[in-house]
Amino acid sequence: MTKEINVPIAQDWLKEFCNAVIGLEDYLNELDAAVGDGEHGSNISTGARTLLEEFKSSHHEELGDFFEFVGMTIINSVGGASGALYGTFFLRLSDITANKSSADLAVITDAFTSGLQGIMELGGVKPGDKTLVDALEPAVSSLVVSVKNSDDLLQAFSKAHYAAEFGCAATAQMEARKGRGSYQGQRSVGHIDPGATSMAALVRTFSQAIATDRSPIA
Repeated sequence: MTKEINVPIAQDWLKEFCNAVIGLEDYLNELDAAVGDGEHGSNISTGARTLLEEFKSSHHEELGDFFEFVGMTIINSVGGASGALYGTFFLRLSDITANKSSADLAVITDAFTSGLQGIMELGGVKPGDKTLVDALEPAVSSLVVSVKNSDDLLQAFSKAHYAAEFGCAATAQMEARKGRGSYQGQRSVGHIDPGATSMAALVRTFSQAIATDRSPIA
């Protein structure tokens, strides 16, 4: 059973995520069209395709270097606020995993916590604003509890995945307070947030990458 993640597992995770959001491109655009400019799917899919291409020639021994590479690739290829927010998330992961070839649940939880804080600081957002934070914050809170309960990595991210999905679904009942969606006021209620949807996919694919890993670190 996988107890820690390393660069190969992290890269599998990001490949899963990239393929997931490419598959969701039209759906994410549809969600965004209801509250924003209708480009979230296109923007994040562009970054996903760039990452998949870059993965073919990239090589990293340490997680910190790998996550920095991911963060900068996203910032340079994803348009709109999504590029800055997702890029910041991975740069924060890079800071926490600097000089580490592998990371256990406690370190990954610290990294995700820092990533959440980075997004909230950069975007000036908080839970309840109807953004990607509404999927990420429940996932991070779940991971913190899992660390306290000594859950294994797969248990922890399985729980975090469900927390993220629940948080994402809950955005349908929220009124947008940030971004273009805030211009819609009450009309934004009844629509799931596209950023929360892509963020839920990020957590879900992490769980999938752990579950399918065939070369766990002892």
